[in-house]
Amino acid sequence: MKKLIGALALAAMVATSAFAEISFGGWVRTLPTYVGSDGEDIKTAALSASWGGPFWARWDASWTSDDGKAGLKFKLAADKGGVGTHDDVGIWLKPIDQLKIEIGNLDNFGGLRSDLGFGSWNWLRPSTIVVEDEGITFGRGENGQGLGLLITPTDALKIAVVTPLENTLQRGDIGFGKASVAAGYTIDGLGTIKAGFFGEYNAAGDASKYGRIEGAFDLTGVDKLNLTVGVAYRLASSDYWKTADKTKVIDNYMLKAALAASYGITEAFKVSANFAMLMFNKDVLDDPAMQFGVGADYALSDSLNITADVRMLMPNNKKDAQLSFLVGLASPIGSNASLGIGFQGEVGFGKDTFNTSSLKVVDATANDKFIWAVPLKAELSF
Repeated sequence: MKKLIGALALAAMVATSAFAEISFGGWVRTLPTYVGSDGEDIKTAALSASWGGPFWARWDASWTSDDGKAGLKFKLAADKGGVGTHDDVGIWLKPIDQLKIEIGNLDNFGGLRSDLGFGSWNWLRPSTIVVEDEGITFGRGENGQGLGLLITPTDALKIAVVTPLENTLQRGDIGFGKASVAAGYTIDGLGTIKAGFFGEYNAAGDASKYGRIEGAFDLTGVDKLNLTVGVAYRLASSDYWKTADKTKVIDNYMLKAALAASYGITEAFKVSANFAMLMFNKDVLDDPAMQFGVGADYALSDSLNITADVRMLMPNNKKDAQLSFLVGLASPIGSNASLGIGFQGEVGFGKDTFNTSSLKVVDATANDKFIWAVPLKAELSF
């Protein structure tokens, strides 16, 4: 009887899939590190992902109806703590071709975030990266539970509206204070102009943070060149700046200006660079902070690639600059995986800088100590 029920269930699934599109995919990156130094002692045996968490494996499944009017997205993430849903889970509906409604966990809804990652962003991420490579010139709103409207009046224009949803009803200022609206207009053969407001409502009396206004331009019309430039301005009351946490600079800058670019000099050789500057209200910090990065990727052969980068963070208030570097080698394994080994180092961090070392597998013993790590990198996607 159990076999019969199983066969009927399988037949029903196959019959259903004949009238719809079903897709599966997965991705994992893990960085086992067996040797490193905190500036004084040799350390051994740690496991991390690029963003500092443990081993992560992600599995995606999606279903789209045969008429393209509805669909389901489901993403699981597994680490040493267990298995749970990830950033992008939910259902979507298209009552008309120009409107898509999505409900669930929304991540980079509308796909407008400007990303240009290279070098150590894809290995152990150092503390020299305060403004992240993902969203460096144009970010995203709350990437959590909510309702999104994607409006496409024309093929060139895209408008994404997201309203976060809690599990219980909220006051209006809280419920809508973290909503966002962003738009992108693509000029054929040139690039995309973007503008948006991302709500960050947080209030305690008169100390209120409202959100940030962002604008950017992604140049894609030049062969082998990707270039993005953008600015962001944060809105908050004067009382908010007086109480802002000075150590959380990425949450409390007033103005951000950034650019990033990559260029393929040859089929085998690509160079990348970025720059970001943060300026603050006088009640937070006096001087701007700046970060720089430059990197290169070179295919030594069909079976061996080398990547390298140097990153620098220049904190304000006469704090010492932070410097990090990476040299990594990687080789493809089959058609869907790669295996690599790198050497990463960092110096200039400490309690008097913006944050401690993000080389998560090694913590420094003191300021100005040179720390290093030799991570392996295993990566797979399908």
